[in-house]
Amino acid sequence: MHAPLKYRSNLERKRRYALVFATTLASQSWAGIGVTPLGFGADSVSMAGTDMGFSSDPLSINNNTAGIAKSKQAQFSAALEPFVMMNIRHADSLGNDQRSGNDRALLISSAWSSPLENHSDITVGLGFFAQGGVGYEYTKLNTAFGNKDDLTAMFGVFRLAPAIAWNVNSKLRIGFSGSINYSQAEQELFPNTSDANSGFPGLEIKNLSGISYAWRAGLQYDISEQVTFGMAYGSDTELVLKNGSATANFEAMGLGRVKYNSAKIDGLSLPSEFGIGFAWRVTPRLTLGSDLNWYRWSKALGEVTTQLSGVQTSGAPESIKLTNDFGGQDQFSSSIAAQFKLNDQTQISGGINHAGNVIKHGNESPLNNLIAKWHLTAGVSHQVDQHWNASLAYIYVPKIKREYTNTQLPLGREAEETFGAYSIALGITYNW
Repeated sequence: MHAPLKYRSNLERKRRYALVFATTLASQSWAGIGVTPLGFGADSVSMAGTDMGFSSDPLSINNNTAGIAKSKQAQFSAALEPFVMMNIRHADSLGNDQRSGNDRALLISSAWSSPLENHSDITVGLGFFAQGGVGYEYTKLNTAFGNKDDLTAMFGVFRLAPAIAWNVNSKLRIGFSGSINYSQAEQELFPNTSDANSGFPGLEIKNLSGISYAWRAGLQYDISEQVTFGMAYGSDTELVLKNGSATANFEAMGLGRVKYNSAKIDGLSLPSEFGIGFAWRVTPRLTLGSDLNWYRWSKALGEVTTQLSGVQTSGAPESIKLTNDFGGQDQFSSSIAAQFKLNDQTQISGGINHAGNVIKHGNESPLNNLIAKWHLTAGVSHQVDQHWNASLAYIYVPKIKREYTNTQLPLGREAEETFGAYSIALGITYNW
């Protein structure tokens, strides 16, 4: 790498600031656990993601895949989930106190399943899921260089998952799904800022995308007519982010805006997870349940490498490679839920979910605000007729704050992140 003398002499300091360049692209902000949704489908959401023993509709492909074998009919389910992140805010000792501008999102998922005509004990299915689709956006933040500039990160993962499940006998069901995952991202890290003393170049990355593969397996066992045990495992989902382009602001170093034709990020993924749980029909009307899930965040949000190459300006660094530890740590989430039948057509449900700290304290930043802990949910489901069922669910994430010492961005050293959100999930299921 051929860098100007001033740039080389300040490389280590620049790396301290530029490490966020490799972390911003994992910064989703919806009402979920870390960078994963709370659940898939209005019924799952209404019970705070308590799925292991309850899963039964086609969206179970992405919860407990064994659940699609419960139904003896062909089914189609869809869910529409708008989010409002009303309390995503950054404050620091430079006087910044700003709410993220990108505070709306809409997630859509759908799935189909059907028993095979000649082998009714085998059920096949296909699902499309929005794994995420929103980021953080801050404009005109005060920086440590005495100017105002923008800080944004947009991110999305979309999944297509074929599945198969088998009624082994009257009590045991097992299921498996593979998935094709498409990831895309772009970000701005103070693109109009350039500082020769520290060697800091503002950065902008566009059009990162790629495809990866993952799998999920599940089991449900009816211990009795009243109690169902469930278990599921999902592999990690590598986020392939490559084939992008980047612009680095070296204006203060006399090189202007330097374009790189190739940009990629390695090391990010959605976490592998393992869950167990049960559903207990206490009375003909009341069913209770609970889940315990483990997430491998230490690998999913661990060491991340960013690489730029294909420089278009003579005298600029021919390539840039940055490696840092994102700070993820393995954690559990736990949930409890209840369903109550008001009558033969209508039931209400509710749940509580609590998750541990996804990111180690000290690794936070405005673009790494993954601090949500509690999720409170409620919902109603109504059988419209013999074919149609409609569901409505609500998620509330109470506001939470975390103070920390900022070491990742040229912002105020003493900082505070705030997170709070709510969403409504609308769901329909059609049975043939």
